[in-house]
Order: sequence, then structure tokens, then C-alpha cells
Amino acid sequence: MRLFKAIQAFFRVLFNADYATRVERLALEDRSGEVPSLKVLMLFQREGRLVDFLKEEIDGFDDAQIGAAVRDIHRKCRKVLSDQVTVEPIRKEPQGTVVEVPEGFDAAQIRLIGNVKGAPPFKGVLVHHGWRVVEVRLPEIASDQDPRIVAPAEVEVR
Repeated sequence: MRLFKAIQAFFRVLFNADYATRVERLALEDRSGEVPSLKVLMLFQREGRLVDFLKEEIDGFDDAQIGAAVRDIHRKCRKVLSDQVTVEPIRKEPQGTVVEVPEGFDAAQIRLIGNVKGAPPFKGVLVHHGWRVVEVRLPEIASDQDPRIVAPAEVEVR
């Protein structure tokens, strides 16, 4: 039965533009797992031009030029992050503190680095406290907009 439906859908898409548009929207909705991260990337690009900066070859610039660019990008991207996503440290201790990692720890939250031998509990120095997302407040993307478009091309008409 599914084979018959697939063949039927193929011909409807081929000969019916309205139906093809609805199928395309459905395909975009099916990629919903990628949308939140792409929305954040879209916002970082729109407000701070982060993708432009990261794709730029910076070896030819001196440190002062890079520093000036980074300051503005940092300020704008930081604002996007604080406006759209609430994050908190996974570990509350200050970096550099000796901490204990208990048996049964969550490897998604704590990555052991260095000379790891034996079984937990482990003692070590907290190198980075990690981040956990607490809340996300992302704008909705229009249903007819391709969520993979991080930034549209811009053309200045003269």
C-alpha cells in the first residue's frame, strides 16, 4: 500500500505545483531537529556577522585589526546569546578548584581529560565548568522559509 501511495505522491508532486509546495514545507518541518541550532547561527550572523568573521582568512591582518573586529562581533553575539538563550555552568565551583567526580557520573556533563586510570571516583582540577542550556527563546521561522538559510545574499540595487 505504501508503494502505491509513494508512486501517487510522486506524480502529484510532478504535475501539481501547489501539492509540490506543500510537500516541500512538510520536508522542511521534518528537519526540525536542525532548526534550533541553525536559528542561533542565523541570529549570530544577522546581528554580529559571526559566520563572515569565522570564514574570513585573518592571517594577513595584524593583532590590532583583529582585536578591533572581534570586540564588535563579541559585543553583538553576546547580546544575541543573552537575549535568546539562558545558560548556566554545569559545575558551580571556580575553575582551578580540586573536585571529585563520583561513580555513576554523567559523561555527557563531565569529560575527563588527562591521566585517567582506574574507576571512579576521580579527583582532578576543574579546567572548565561547562555550560548547560536552561531556556531558549528563539524567534519563529516562517513556514515557507528554508531553515538552512543562515543569511540571505544581499544585493544593493543602484
